[in-house]
Amino acid sequence: MKIAQLTLACSLLLAGSWFLACSSSDPALPATSAGEGGTSGGGAGGSLASGGSSGGSTEFAGSGGVAGSTLQVSGGAAGVGGSGGAAGAAAGAGGVSEPLSDWQFYGRWDLTHQGRAITVNSGSHITANFNGTQLNAQFDTSGNTGDIPTVTIEIDGGAPVEKAISSTLTLASGLTAGDHSVLLLVRGMNETDARWTPPLVASTVFLGFDVPGGHLVPSPRPKQFKVEFLGDSITEGVNLHSMGPQGQTTANWRTDGPRNYAALTARKLKVEWRQVGFGRQGLTVVGNGGVPKAPDAFNWIYAGIPRDDWQPDMVVINQGTNDRSTDGPTFAPLYASFLKLIRTAYPQAKIVSLVPFVGAFSAEIKAQIKARNDAGDSRAFVIDTAGWTAPADFTDGLHPNQAGSVKISAQLVTALTPLLN
Repeated sequence: MKIAQLTLACSLLLAGSWFLACSSSDPALPATSAGEGGTSGGGAGGSLASGGSSGGSTEFAGSGGVAGSTLQVSGGAAGVGGSGGAAGAAAGAGGVSEPLSDWQFYGRWDLTHQGRAITVNSGSHITANFNGTQLNAQFDTSGNTGDIPTVTIEIDGGAPVEKAISSTLTLASGLTAGDHSVLLLVRGMNETDARWTPPLVASTVFLGFDVPGGHLVPSPRPKQFKVEFLGDSITEGVNLHSMGPQGQTTANWRTDGPRNYAALTARKLKVEWRQVGFGRQGLTVVGNGGVPKAPDAFNWIYAGIPRDDWQPDMVVINQGTNDRSTDGPTFAPLYASFLKLIRTAYPQAKIVSLVPFVGAFSAEIKAQIKARNDAGDSRAFVIDTAGWTAPADFTDGLHPNQAGSVKISAQLVTALTPLLN
């Protein structure tokens, strides 16, 4: 049986942008410390390249990402030297190479560790095309000593299927022979489990795909408008459900990043998106799970791992809900500093500040955007969300439920559409 196994046996070759040398190998990789390494790069914009089993490689240029980063994937382990086939065909004895240019990461992923991709954010996702009747994914769950992370799986754009991760998780089986696509989204983790300082508990550690009897199919990363959503538990999707699809009541099932307002808005707008939300976090309040305050967390994926150099075209900020215990004069300069921090990191992006759905600090947020406009920043905007929701749109009076998320998304799509140019 031909097994196309995509496992990340990778090493960083160049700083400044990501070049990962990877090989098809057994998915049972030794665990590495979640806190090692920490040099940022353009991992979100990468493409993959595959070579023949003799060890060569053929690159497929990626269209996404500022740095144009590339994942180089070599063929069978036994091959040394030689040149890879243009389509990743076997070029010698010692294993079968598969074309892997279709494998893409979206969201804040830590790609600094051999053989693993780590995220602590719901809504982070991976896409791939494959030819075969079954698709599996490998995860390292050894650190998930609390609630097991859940994922949402969409095959060929079909109805979402929700599962808890496992070391080998079947994403699809019994498919018709031929080409298929997968969208694998991180759905939910427990916001109170350790998710910032290693050892990480609330993290999803992805090791690779395998296609029993088939292979992955190269496809370019589409060039899209890029949006990053920055917020708290509301942007994370916490408590979006009263219970999970089979009646589960634990946080990993009640949280649903793919169904929350940020992901729904991005998908309706057909943009590439990143979703960064941490429960309880604010400008004056640290987040659950050991996460720092929003300004201190912004430039990091988690402790010791800087964010990469991916540049959005737009940033949507939803902060202030958890700062309601402070007053306006305290909040206003902190919000101004947060805006400056984001503008420094993303000099060309449009910055869109949402007035929180509970109406907190409406006057202060509007005033700080006006101050930026008056100072010459014409790419800063504010959206007043007053009237978007009703009490029935929340599970607990604070977190939008599924119906509320849909309503918010519809309003936000209307508000953001004129800015997508």
